[in-house]
Amino acid sequence: MPHLRLLSGPGAALRRLISEELDRLSAAGYEDVRRLECGEWAPLLTENRGRGLFGDRSVILVEEAEKLGVMPERLAPMLEPPGADSVILLVCRSDAPASVPKALMKLCTSVKASEPSFWSRERDDIVISEAERKGLSVSRDALSLLKELFDDTGELASETAKAASICRVRGKKEISAAEVEEFCLSDGSRNLLKLLDGLCSGRPGESRACLGSLSLHSELTPLLSALHNRFRIAMYFSLCAKERASFARALGAKEYASRLAESASRLYGGEKLRNFVTGLVRIASNERSGQGASWRDLDLLVIDLMSGLE
Repeated sequence: MPHLRLLSGPGAALRRLISEELDRLSAAGYEDVRRLECGEWAPLLTENRGRGLFGDRSVILVEEAEKLGVMPERLAPMLEPPGADSVILLVCRSDAPASVPKALMKLCTSVKASEPSFWSRERDDIVISEAERKGLSVSRDALSLLKELFDDTGELASETAKAASICRVRGKKEISAAEVEEFCLSDGSRNLLKLLDGLCSGRPGESRACLGSLSLHSELTPLLSALHNRFRIAMYFSLCAKERASFARALGAKEYASRLAESASRLYGGEKLRNFVTGLVRIASNERSGQGASWRDLDLLVIDLMSGLE
């Protein structure tokens, strides 16, 4: 009979947890590893209750296990505690766990992956320590930008180390935000970041130049989403100044985005930001419904937002 292990967590952290679980089970002698598409509870348990085809102990990996629905309690006799010859790994998003009745959870093992909070000191320490290994310091803006760009802690460490290595070769003593943009971003991502930051900081020439470049090589919908994510924060900041910290946490805004959004809230005020965010939603809706949304519509919206700054 199989033992169920329920794996859940956010994106990259969940992928890392799956890898760690497979490595752990392999070291414990589980040699036969198979991946199955999500089906129904009864066939899943009955067809995988013995030893594998290629080894005495087997592992069955089922992703999107939340699609199984609620496990019938009548299947309880088919479950074994840890140490069974067959282990079924049920992989679920953190917001949609597999539905195992509470009464049966004592027969299962639940493992949750977690990332350090965007606001935690641990993420700061990752960046600072990687820079220090190369004998460099890191500016506050560069630190915030790296944490903004890379959610996964492994990628955060890797990209910091890359930027630090190049800075060291160039004789730099500190990693700056400009160098993070240069070394850690593709051309398209760099232009997107410059557009967002230029709009938030009130730099019309730079912003429209980046928008023009993006219009040649990028799709409109992802850009609208990025603009909406940044400027809805600014809008809420301007309308509810005393609740900025609460809105930042609720919207998952990281330090870098929050600081730029705060700059935009002071620069434009609530009415302009509300009109801009509403305009982004309108363009996105027209784009999805095929009603003729275009890059020109976005350009005009940006001009209207920044009117009076030039």
